[in-house]
Amino acid sequence: MKLLSACVRQISGRRSMTAALLSAAIGFGNLMPATSHAQAASPAPIVVGIANFGPHPALSRTIQGFKDEMQANGYVENKNVRYVYSDANFTPSLIPQTLAQIVAQHPSVILTVTTPVAQAAVRNVGNLDTPLVFSQVTDPVKAGIVPDWQHGSSRINGTSSITDYNAVLDFAKKVFPKARKFGVLYNAGEVNDVAAIASLKEAAAKSGLEMIATSADSTVDVPQRAGTLQGIDFFYAIGSSLIQSSLPAVASVTDHMHVPILSAEHELIRKGDIIAVAYAPSYESQGAHAADMALQMLKGVKPSAMPVYRAVPADYKELINRRKMASLGLPVPASLDACNCFVN
Repeated sequence: MKLLSACVRQISGRRSMTAALLSAAIGFGNLMPATSHAQAASPAPIVVGIANFGPHPALSRTIQGFKDEMQANGYVENKNVRYVYSDANFTPSLIPQTLAQIVAQHPSVILTVTTPVAQAAVRNVGNLDTPLVFSQVTDPVKAGIVPDWQHGSSRINGTSSITDYNAVLDFAKKVFPKARKFGVLYNAGEVNDVAAIASLKEAAAKSGLEMIATSADSTVDVPQRAGTLQGIDFFYAIGSSLIQSSLPAVASVTDHMHVPILSAEHELIRKGDIIAVAYAPSYESQGAHAADMALQMLKGVKPSAMPVYRAVPADYKELINRRKMASLGLPVPASLDACNCFVN
């Protein structure tokens, strides 16, 4: 009997200990964080649409500048932001389709790159609650995108690539200190070119430089028209699609004249010995400032509450082809030796 009683007490003790352990385990489990639940509750990344006119190095750098600025402000790609990209391959008729592909992903904001894409976005993005931000637009007021330079519209605002010609000519005088006269070609049939020449003429008068402007209707006209620009100290290539695409032909003439080319675009100076100097707002900075506006819109700021951003001198990037300058017999001023702006 004593042996039986001892066995009963041992079994009862084990049952009590098991119950106690089970109770403790349940209590400890209640204290553990619900890891899987917390992970499931993590917010999904916001969607940012990028509608581009077409693949091009300059436009790609604008987009990269946008993304870099977004990341600097905490929006990390594939973590808490997802970018939806589409382009029209430089075909205007495909822009609505490009935008439709982006809208289908329900973006929180859409970046539109170039004037035709921004104009089409205003017309084709049906959800009026989706804010739009533009970049690489020269004159958004004349393009009918915004009402004036001080305000965006009710749904779109952004950064203008319009050139500050006062800053350009101030830089030209630093690089070419002996210059008194410069030449420029433009397309008289292009509204943006005509507007550029009018602004450039005003800046030339302020700077004390004489400007000689000649129109060209096609690439075939360019060499002959460039040859009429006699007596100039440098040629300024405005950001015209006709003139920029014809710069090799311009250089074939100006090289014989021992005249350097100052370009409003950076691309060609990186590719060879055609351009002597380039001075223009950097594409990365234009994208970065567009991102700053997009960030404000994501916080609920209305596009109409902000002015259109225009590049300031700090946004400009200068590039000098030292080899080209030497071939033309032009020394680089000592004041620019430390500029960190030489391409060779």
